[in-house]
Amino acid sequence: MNKWTVVGSVVGFLFGFNGISMIFNMLGKVVSEVAQITQLSALILLILAIILIVKVRILTELLVGAIIGAIVNTILRVNGIDLIDVILRGVGWL
Repeated sequence: MNKWTVVGSVVGFLFGFNGISMIFNMLGKVVSEVAQITQLSALILLILAIILIVKVRILTELLVGAIIGAIVNTILRVNGIDLIDVILRGVGWL
């Protein structure tokens, strides 16, 4: 696996945390409102909508984070900064 792919994935994962926390916040609000719904069909439709929203939001946040990470890595690489070496030397693995 290419080291730039790994860096882009890690940065995408970190940017994805923001989206995931927002999704959990939104789910908490929805669950509190679901307690007031008594019709079973409305509840099932609401659960299906939540699942679809969660899937789409997580995938888009991870994709945006990976794109931002790839752009940052490319800019640093063009300027002669090898981010993998900087990180590994900082941790003490090199």
